[in-house]
Amino acid sequence: MMRKLLVAIPYGWLLVLFLVPFLIVLKISLSDLAIAIPPYTPTLDLSEGWAGFTAFLSELDFDNFIFLTEDDLYWKAYLSSLQIALISTVVTLIVGFPIAYAMANAPDEWRPALMMLVILPFWTSFLIRVYAWMGILSSEGLLNQFLIWLGVID
Repeated sequence: MMRKLLVAIPYGWLLVLFLVPFLIVLKISLSDLAIAIPPYTPTLDLSEGWAGFTAFLSELDFDNFIFLTEDDLYWKAYLSSLQIALISTVVTLIVGFPIAYAMANAPDEWRPALMMLVILPFWTSFLIRVYAWMGILSSEGLLNQFLIWLGVID
């Protein structure tokens, strides 16, 4: 029982963190535009209970989605996004599979070094931030020199 609970907790957490924002965006997408804050009309009023929910279901309006399919600007954006996604996927597969194959067939003593070469680019932005903070906070760094100039520290 305890094991099932321990497994269920992360799934429940993910469900809440993904489902709730999705439902909020869905609610907004089915709302009408309004000059107000927030800039849409409230669609679902839970204070009315079941009657409010049935009224909500009877007033669902898909005009926003229909508008998106009628305008050429949105179609161009959709098709451009799909084209970029397809090109990115193909390039990733063309580059990734030979690298993975080479790593899988490499001698055991080479595998850690090859894995490091694959992982290293993902560390770059973090590494740059760490070195930047070291430069700012070190004894010869900008912050320390500024505090010495102000006379706050010696």
